Amino acid sequence: MGDETPQTEQNTTPLMASLMGLGGLIPFFLCAGAAHSGVTPWAGLALVIIGVYGAVILSFVGAVHWGLAMAGGRRPIWFAWSVMPALYAWPPIVFLDTRTALLALVPGFLICWSVDRRATAAGLLPGWYMRLRHLLTLGACMALAAASLAPPPAYFHG
Repeated sequence: MGDETPQTEQNTTPLMASLMGLGGLIPFFLCAGAAHSGVTPWAGLALVIIGVYGAVILSFVGAVHWGLAMAGGRRPIWFAWSVMPALYAWPPIVFLDTRTALLALVPGFLICWSVDRRATAAGLLPGWYMRLRHLLTLGACMALAAASLAPPPAYFHG
């Protein structure tokens, strides 16, 4: 694809990256809203869905580094780092109750944000990526935290 620009030359966020990144926040906020809706069974299902979606997105954030390491010019340790977010996200989703799992994902997003901030400072990621990550990390963390505070869904009416 001839329209590729080296990451060090890109200062503005590509439109498609903005659209896809911001679009990726929609499921977070829809699920957080549905979790607070009180509509049975959607409220309970939304809690499960946002947790699974959060784990998938956390894995995606790590996979960015796998792709960059494959492209070359990076130390092999980046391959190891690239799988850490997925390994971090999996146990809470499998072993913790839903609300606790949602809260457990938040530090994972913040750790990834911190690693990406350092990678950007070292010139390994373009500045536009980090500017977008600020907003996306904030949005994901806010939605996960908000959903974790949703009242328990009322499955049975007595």
